[in-house]
Amino acid sequence: MYLSHHNLLRQDTTHLLRQSISHKDWLGNSKEVESIKNEIKQHQLFNHSIIEKLNQGELSLPHVQFIHLEYQHSIVEIFTDALLMAQFQAKQLDEKIVSSIKMQSRFLLSLNIIDEFGLSQGKQGNITSLNAHFCLYKKVLVDLGISPQDELNHQYTDESQNLRNYLESAYESYPMLILLLAVAEQQVIAFSSALKNAVEHLGVDIKDGYYYVHGTTEEDTKNASDDLHENDLWLLLTHSLHLSSVPDLKQAALDYCNYWDSFWSKMSNIENDNTRI
Repeated sequence: MYLSHHNLLRQDTTHLLRQSISHKDWLGNSKEVESIKNEIKQHQLFNHSIIEKLNQGELSLPHVQFIHLEYQHSIVEIFTDALLMAQFQAKQLDEKIVSSIKMQSRFLLSLNIIDEFGLSQGKQGNITSLNAHFCLYKKVLVDLGISPQDELNHQYTDESQNLRNYLESAYESYPMLILLLAVAEQQVIAFSSALKNAVEHLGVDIKDGYYYVHGTTEEDTKNASDDLHENDLWLLLTHSLHLSSVPDLKQAALDYCNYWDSFWSKMSNIENDNTRI
């Protein structure tokens, strides 16, 4: 019921977005966005060797603890910040397209934000702020035996800091931020199942909580909508792509993938270098 209702709302909003720009711009933008998506799909990030290691439970508890602290810093902690900034920066559309069109963009982004805040996960009246995805992730850290002091003492790698800085640097540009959020969603879909399996191999219950609400809509063991939110973001980029330099956006998408690839390579090899676990 929830997904079907929201899909109808998506259809209505998509129609309004398409009507707000010329048919020529929509077709041209669609072609360029598909090109960006296809380039990203071919990136080595999405075939990274750590995925198999995580799936097979090859990593030790300290190793998985380290990864979760780094992953929190690089994306989980700031994801809702970025979504809210995208909602705010949608105001840029009013001057460049038509007054009030920002509301259609904000509507689609709000579907993602509703999920992130846990408002779509409540069953039988148990809606609570503790269902927010960041709160659920914090519970994973507790289940992995990570204390607040461990978090305070953790020295973040350059790789996780680079990812955080790169996303935060896009906060002033609506199209750039939408693009990076779409790539981030794609990364989440690609790596969440593997992270879930790594945690399960360590005896942590993953039948509920963070790893139940991340992945794809089609997965039977999850109540996830990341793929729908990713599609919404690509749609919003299609709507606004002609307002920015397409080569710059393509390069930014590849740069962000490169940062993620470097991050996962670092996470894979931390036991083989001088990084303290």
